[in-house]
Amino acid sequence: MNTTVAGAKGQLGQFYATYSHIIDRVARFIFGILLFAGVNHITGYMGRLDSWVVVIGLAVICAFLPTPFLTLFGFALLLAHLSSLSLPVMGVVAVLFLIMFALYFHFTPGHTIMLLLVPIAFWFKIPAVIPIAFGLMGSPAFAYPIACGCIAYYSLRYIHTYAKTFDTSGLAGTMTRISTWIRELFTNKEMWLYIFAFTICLWAVCMIRKRDVAHSWKLATLLGALIDVLILAIGAAVLGVKLNIGVVLLGHLAAIIVGLILEYLFFHVDYKHRESIQFEDDDYVYYVSAVPKVKGNESEQREVKRLTHESETGGSGEDRTERPKNKKPSSQKSKGQQKGKGQQKGKGQQKGKGQSKGKKTPPPAKKQKWENGMTDELLMTQSLRRDLEKEL
Repeated sequence: MNTTVAGAKGQLGQFYATYSHIIDRVARFIFGILLFAGVNHITGYMGRLDSWVVVIGLAVICAFLPTPFLTLFGFALLLAHLSSLSLPVMGVVAVLFLIMFALYFHFTPGHTIMLLLVPIAFWFKIPAVIPIAFGLMGSPAFAYPIACGCIAYYSLRYIHTYAKTFDTSGLAGTMTRISTWIRELFTNKEMWLYIFAFTICLWAVCMIRKRDVAHSWKLATLLGALIDVLILAIGAAVLGVKLNIGVVLLGHLAAIIVGLILEYLFFHVDYKHRESIQFEDDDYVYYVSAVPKVKGNESEQREVKRLTHESETGGSGEDRTERPKNKKPSSQKSKGQQKGKGQQKGKGQQKGKGQSKGKKTPPPAKKQKWENGMTDELLMTQSLRRDLEKEL
């Protein structure tokens, strides 16, 4: 079963290596559709931009550009919609997001896509996927982009809820509403509960997956999901936050499935053949655990066997074992048979031919000498290998 699964993984890897330039563009196109459609859904204040033609057009453009341009185009689309709602609101949101971007690039540069994944996960009701996936593939420093993504999502949700009041309250009323929005945003118990739960879940997953235990990625995924559910449930009860428990459980089930898929793609190993080695030097004692990766490709398995045989025979055992099967020794034997037939013709000729052709008989002796030397070399190599294994 493991071999079959690993074979499928190898075929997927070869397929991606062959068509990576096409797959990457398709992935950026799909992600762009999700991002721009989500921005239009939660805002949509400018009618000319709230259309699928704009969404698909921007996604096509971003498919041929580097990934950071998705963040740039998404931010520009958001500001364009907010400018149609209220210029002061657009200014406050622009300043807030620029501050988050500045801190974000300072702490975790090169991962701009993470800031966009958090709001999208909230829109699809599966936010628990984010800390588990980032915990398996990243580091504890990814807690900051998760927090920024949560703040961005709750900011947009608040604007979407009170959009009509921003539009009809005038300048003074708008500034009052903005101050109220900022105060309510940073005192939102639900937002801070999610940030705290996701941070603890991320750190737990990162620590567990690095432990020297069997099936560490599976344990990290399951325990991380359990920790996140417990923190959300207890926090909601203590803080008085209303959460839909059914949606939360379904989101964590999706997170577990995503974690198992990531393990299959990036950490598929065979714990049945795990080996532990201990050695030391003048200062330290080292304990090393080696877990082989599962390889299902038959050609790879044959290659490993061939390399093992070569290492035992000094690097050229395969060529040496095939030498006695060459045509030259067989031709010498056929000559010897012809000599025997010639000896039956006459005693004088038998002696002459036996003496003259007897001089050409050393090749079998060389062959026997070579076989004895080869056997000694094999025995010596195997004994040295056993001694080395004992020392390790």
